[in-house]
Amino acid sequence: MSNIAKIVVPLLLAGAVAGWYLTQPTAPEPVVAPPEPPPVVQTPVEPEPAPVVQSQGQQPTTPEPDRRATTIGDSHADAEQGVRGRVRRPDGAPAAGVPVYLMENITTDIAQIFLNNKMGRTSPPIASTTTDAEGGFALGVRKVGKSIDLRVVADDHPELSRQNLKVRDGDWYDAGDLTLEQGVVVSGRVVDTVTKMPVANAAVLLVPASQNQVIAAAPGRERGTPTTSDRGGFFRFGNAPRLGAVTLTAEAPGYASAQLVNQTVRVDAANDFTLELDRGMPIAGFVVDANGGPIGGATINANGLSAKTPQNAVVTAAADGSFTFPTMRAGPYALVATSASHAETRLPLVMAGDEAVKVVMSTRGAVKLRVLAANGQPVKAYRLGLMRYFPQNPDSIGKVLEWPDRSVTPGDYPRKYDGQFAQIGGLPTGEYRFQITENNHAKTLSPPFVVADGAEPPEVEARLTLGGAIVGVVVDDRGKPVVDAVVSSDMNGGLVAGSGLFEMFRTMLPEKHSTVQTRTDGQGRFRLSKLAFADYMVRASHPNYCEGTAVDLKIESEGQVVDVGQIALAVGTVVEGVVTIGGMPAGQVKVTVSTRLDAAGFAPPAGQAAGGPAKPPKGLFHATVQTNNDGQFKLLKRVPPGTYKATAQRPTVGNDPFGALLDIRESERELVVVPGQDLVTVTFALNAR
Repeated sequence: MSNIAKIVVPLLLAGAVAGWYLTQPTAPEPVVAPPEPPPVVQTPVEPEPAPVVQSQGQQPTTPEPDRRATTIGDSHADAEQGVRGRVRRPDGAPAAGVPVYLMENITTDIAQIFLNNKMGRTSPPIASTTTDAEGGFALGVRKVGKSIDLRVVADDHPELSRQNLKVRDGDWYDAGDLTLEQGVVVSGRVVDTVTKMPVANAAVLLVPASQNQVIAAAPGRERGTPTTSDRGGFFRFGNAPRLGAVTLTAEAPGYASAQLVNQTVRVDAANDFTLELDRGMPIAGFVVDANGGPIGGATINANGLSAKTPQNAVVTAAADGSFTFPTMRAGPYALVATSASHAETRLPLVMAGDEAVKVVMSTRGAVKLRVLAANGQPVKAYRLGLMRYFPQNPDSIGKVLEWPDRSVTPGDYPRKYDGQFAQIGGLPTGEYRFQITENNHAKTLSPPFVVADGAEPPEVEARLTLGGAIVGVVVDDRGKPVVDAVVSSDMNGGLVAGSGLFEMFRTMLPEKHSTVQTRTDGQGRFRLSKLAFADYMVRASHPNYCEGTAVDLKIESEGQVVDVGQIALAVGTVVEGVVTIGGMPAGQVKVTVSTRLDAAGFAPPAGQAAGGPAKPPKGLFHATVQTNNDGQFKLLKRVPPGTYKATAQRPTVGNDPFGALLDIRESERELVVVPGQDLVTVTFALNAR
């Protein structure tokens, strides 16, 4: 079994529901909309505290975002496919002027999204607009194939969303009427911790507690929903979600921020909270390089080191390298500075009040790289990736996400190296191998090398390999050659190659393998050449047959040829059908057919006696497809004989995993495919909710 299979199989068998849940957002969304609670009556206020004197350059900590000025307008409504619909207020009236977004779903590339968050980068929406006078919107999608989320972000209502949509070529999905929920009122007061006097003009942020670590927030909501306290320190939100808890954060000039975490909110009771602010102390200084030059744009994170200073904050250095955390709680902090062109630098102990902090960052490392062809001739044009090297496990590599792959050209060979070496810069400290991709060779890993702060660039010479090959024959279930079948190499997934979990986890794994594709000849034969040294599986597909695979194949030496023998393609069965919700055809419903697992392990294949021992299949089958606007679906690949589980799941509304689980439980059925069956029709009738 492959290493991937050893990792993923236990996950798959231990918790199919947990695996599904990883692909879903976490916070519940409102379901019921009772009348809005009465407005909060504000009592007379005490005198305002003396105004805070801001030090030079100090700015308010959380300015109100201007979504409409920066993110609205790229609707791509002229695209051939997309999402349209209408937004209505709780009373049914059109909701005009409401921002609507299409955003990439987090399951598309979880690792990259985490890296973006770490680096303070945000991905722009795929498309954005505001609703028209009738509440209508149309958001086009230029590139299809990725899961997307529809977000409706109204100032006076909880965010509304439809998640895991997949738009087909030439298809405009009609989301219908999207009715905004009436939110819960969350109110309270911001006061000075010592004097208990109100703090006016404090920025207050509300975040659903289960979204404290939201991976991809809607534009303008990256830190939560904002409001501002009035002259009496009072604040009020009318758009808190109706389920779960919230976290409240208050920030004001001259004060350290304060938080109330995981505060339960109720629809049938007052939700009133007091946030007490301590007077803050600055941390300020400069970020410079080894020669004292300023490093503008560096990101500086301050992380509290004790329970009394749980505050974390982040700022960006100005062009002259200066930075200021204007209002931190008294106590110790660690500062971490990051920059695209410099090595990450950590100051382990800085006290609040220190305004003369000096962060010295060293330039990121460089390498002198020479690449030779298999015949020894220099190669000066190729694609280069950086992979982490593990001396204790030399066959393993790891992705270095902060160093994206790049192309190397003859222009990267400076004169100072006599044109013999390319200068590759911007490398963080550590132990690495380059991964080199060039059209006439197999993907090749360089020898390991070390990048150290202040050290001379190491010289690395990599000789490209022609790699190995995989050959075989594709036949049908009667042993006859299958002509013009598509055969491709892939990362070895072993037993779980066809499962949804494998597809989800593969985006996080480094790709040592070469991806090569060919077609079978008149005798069903194929040859996949120029394969890098790695573990492989081979996929064979043809529109008239089920997909066939050969797994656990290893290429480990130059010129090696692995013969997989015959890959037999079963005729299989076409699975199609219709999904309705409340008796009406429904689009964007996800239909899933997967290998059924019973309590003892694998369900017996079709045709096997029910009382006989269960036999594990050669691989796990998993296929999903979304219904079109008429509620129709057809799996994109044929289903081999066997016993399967079929489910239907409507688009996730908001952050409600319970609704999705309810759909799966209510729609689940056993699907038996027997040999020789050409078509199976499945109908799902979901209840309206």
